[in-house]
Amino acid sequence: MRIISEIIRPCSKHLVFVSMIVLATCIVLSNAHGETDTSQRIEISSSLNPVGSGARATGMGSAFIGVADDATAASWNPAGLIQLEKPEISAVYSFFHRRQSYSSEVHPEIETTNTTDYDGLNYASVAYPFVLFNRNMIVSLNYQRLFEMNKALDLKYTWSIGPDNLYDNIRFRQDGFLYALSPAYAVQVTPYFSLGATLNFWGDYLGDDGWVITYKSFATGKIAGEPVERTVHYKETASFEGINANFGFLWSFSPKFTLGGVFKTPFDADIRRETRNYQSRYWPTENNFFDTLSSKTEDLTMKMPMSYGLGLAYRHSDSLSIALDVYRTDWSEFILVDEGGNELNPIDGRPIREGALEDTTQVRIGAEYLFIGEKSVIPLRVGLFYDPEPATESLDDFYGFSIGSGYARGRIAFDASYQYRFGRNVSGDLPTVTDSADIHQHTLMTSLIYYF
Repeated sequence: MRIISEIIRPCSKHLVFVSMIVLATCIVLSNAHGETDTSQRIEISSSLNPVGSGARATGMGSAFIGVADDATAASWNPAGLIQLEKPEISAVYSFFHRRQSYSSEVHPEIETTNTTDYDGLNYASVAYPFVLFNRNMIVSLNYQRLFEMNKALDLKYTWSIGPDNLYDNIRFRQDGFLYALSPAYAVQVTPYFSLGATLNFWGDYLGDDGWVITYKSFATGKIAGEPVERTVHYKETASFEGINANFGFLWSFSPKFTLGGVFKTPFDADIRRETRNYQSRYWPTENNFFDTLSSKTEDLTMKMPMSYGLGLAYRHSDSLSIALDVYRTDWSEFILVDEGGNELNPIDGRPIREGALEDTTQVRIGAEYLFIGEKSVIPLRVGLFYDPEPATESLDDFYGFSIGSGYARGRIAFDASYQYRFGRNVSGDLPTVTDSADIHQHTLMTSLIYYF
């Protein structure tokens, strides 16, 4: 009411006209705030599907459930840890490059390309095999960085308000990642069959487990024929906590074939979300200015879905191995619950009753060939994969390939991989603004293992 009276006082003869300006501006601001209201949306920049870590596995197209013969097995299939014969320390470092090209038939002004680069420790572990009760066993402690949250977006957008337009400049940034500390255990039940389990603790144990979002918008134009300027500054900080488990088996049912399976339990993650939202409107011809500042802290619950998969590995010889994985995630059970108990779709923010997400099924195939020398081994790895992301009406199709190599000698093994993942006409970072995006992701990983 204050802003209406302030505008009406110098312009009483334009009462209806000015009221239209205020109403239309509030509608625009409401829309803009909706884009940044991430209590109803979660932005993840890496593959949404929870798979695993490591340069060796990604070099094989992430077809590793039936192989799982290094320390990263704790994330792929913990039963595979039993294949480690010596104590070892391992670390994986990753570099991630994301490029997005936006396009729209309705809003051609958004056509632009944005890039994001980030790097960091992807995985680290300590593993120790032992014998107890005449059974081979192993324990390990692992650090897993499974979901990358970093995103960057700069674009222009035109709001149409009746006969007038508002020309917006948007800057969106998100930084952070989700990781877990994970003790794991495996036991060899028979010479050909093993079982394993990993317990994942998500939280701020080694730094922040969560994300930070900043959104800035500055728009100019006209509403109801009157010039107006609008500013939005929004910041969100969120933390992520929860516990879940991975269970796996590995069965060598013939000298050349091994079947692996993994089940990752669903869990309820606790999210503490703090937001600060500043908005202003200025009408230069009337010299009227109005701004608002609000802050809020919320405790939300994110229902993380179960996922499960099977992997078949074929060992043709000591040099050549081929692997095939099929992996499914029940994204229809991925739900965000606010403080009022409302169940929302985390991808687009709509009530879950308007449509749950579609479940996804990944297919991954990979191969490894070893050039075995007298004192060293040089691997060559390749892989292909189909990795769709969930959506409410139809899946976002992503495809990709990978290559990898390395060098092993004595107590040291080094691996490196490159993975390219792309999707065309898929959901962008701000679906309420952009119609579609072509997304290209490039990931480099290096792994170093030391055997005692």
